[in-house]
Amino acid sequence: MKAMAFYRFCWVGALVGTMLCAGCFGKSQPSRFYTLSAMEQAAAGALPVSPARDVAIGIGPIKIADYLDRSEIVTRTGDNRLELAEYDQWAGSFEDNLTQVMADNIGVMVPTERIYLYPWPTSLTLDYQVVLDIVRCDGRLNGEVLLTARWRVLAGAKKKVLAVRRSTITEPVNRPGYEALVAAQSRALATLSREIVLAIRAASRESSLSKEDG
Repeated sequence: MKAMAFYRFCWVGALVGTMLCAGCFGKSQPSRFYTLSAMEQAAAGALPVSPARDVAIGIGPIKIADYLDRSEIVTRTGDNRLELAEYDQWAGSFEDNLTQVMADNIGVMVPTERIYLYPWPTSLTLDYQVVLDIVRCDGRLNGEVLLTARWRVLAGAKKKVLAVRRSTITEPVNRPGYEALVAAQSRALATLSREIVLAIRAASRESSLSKEDG
């Protein structure tokens, strides 16, 4: 009986010890949070003066690929394989962050303060509307980011189609880690924003010439 009690005591002690060790060594590391960033004012200043200054531009609706609609940062480990970061996450909604960055970029480059995010009041009169479908926005750590987007620029209340494009943009990930990956995604969005602004500028220029001829 004493032997049985001794072994039972040892077994319980070992179990408690295992649980304590698990508690000490099984603590998960803290999560890290990231946001996309808009382009700097200096980058927009390199563009010539726009004929579309101070116009009202609506941004949206913007559709994000389903696989990106999550808190974890998505990376690509193969052509058909994705990986979700367990501890590296978006600080809020990826869709909202991307939409705000696009609005800030376009507003700086046009330039205009009259930027409105979808949905806007039905009474609002827009000069231009940008509709976006983000097909892909991911990359490989220590590799490159790939952004693929279909977009349209519409004009006026009648929503005349001024441009329909598909953009495929790559950006190198210059350093190891998720922060460098997110920075590359931000640069890719800046390039996309520039392509959209060039389409708006061209449309505005044609409109100005038509008024002069008229």
